[in-house]
Amino acid sequence: MKAKAICPASCGELLQGVIGTSEKLISYPIDLYAAVTIEESKVPARTMDRRKAVEGMYRTLEYFGLPRKIGDTLSVEVVSHIPVAKGMASSTADIAASIVATAALLGKEISRDDLGRLCVAIEPTDSTIFPTLTLFDHLKGIRIESSDWIPSLDVFVLESEKILDTQDFRKNDYTKERLENKNKIEKAYQIFQESCRTKDTGGLGKAATLSALTNQNILPKDKLEEIIDTVLALGCFGVNVAHSGTVIGILYDKEIVDLEAVKRKFSDIGVFNSYPRSFETRIVEGGVKIIESK
Repeated sequence: MKAKAICPASCGELLQGVIGTSEKLISYPIDLYAAVTIEESKVPARTMDRRKAVEGMYRTLEYFGLPRKIGDTLSVEVVSHIPVAKGMASSTADIAASIVATAALLGKEISRDDLGRLCVAIEPTDSTIFPTLTLFDHLKGIRIESSDWIPSLDVFVLESEKILDTQDFRKNDYTKERLENKNKIEKAYQIFQESCRTKDTGGLGKAATLSALTNQNILPKDKLEEIIDTVLALGCFGVNVAHSGTVIGILYDKEIVDLEAVKRKFSDIGVFNSYPRSFETRIVEGGVKIIESK
């Protein structure tokens, strides 16, 4: 028996911070994926350096009340096109796809809310596991609010050479800074909610930009203010960041914005010295999808 599932990457978060009484986030999925294949085997193989996907498989067996020894007969193969340790939800994609593929192999299903709780038991989790833009408590695994919107937006990703392990970063205590940022993050969320209600991509960009700037006292991004000024002047909707990673996303519509003009301006002001790798992608539907089960 064999099952395969895919889960998308994110380009950081549209917003992240304390909303109400706890820290929450809204990730957005992009057109990059991790695929996890779970297969019965007499000689189980495991993709090197993807231990979280393996842990996801074992936790799924536990969730369904099955003995751990079943997992010792399962191969776990991960094929991912998502940059690692950049804040692009590579681990979330590995873990979530592994859980859903394992459930499919067993002939079972798992709800999205239970999927979130299982993922968070392994590590803080992005809300890319949900189909639409979703406010998610990424530390407790609680889905707070899902929108009915998948924005049709293009994304120009700026990727730094710097890497940052999310779990290591979470060991730092930024409680003071997060509480200082609370009012601005809640304002960003209000703008986000109104943008979802009216399907306003400009408002979405404004909410993301506010959260990105607010996060500068926790994890500053090189040249962020210059990047924001440049892209807004050239017709982009806004800028978002990985709040516990190193990438930046430019939110735009390729039918409106001359991306080559943006790139030329970035070259002029030295953006590509700080972010030597860049690529174009788009926002897609989130969630884990089973693409093979037999």
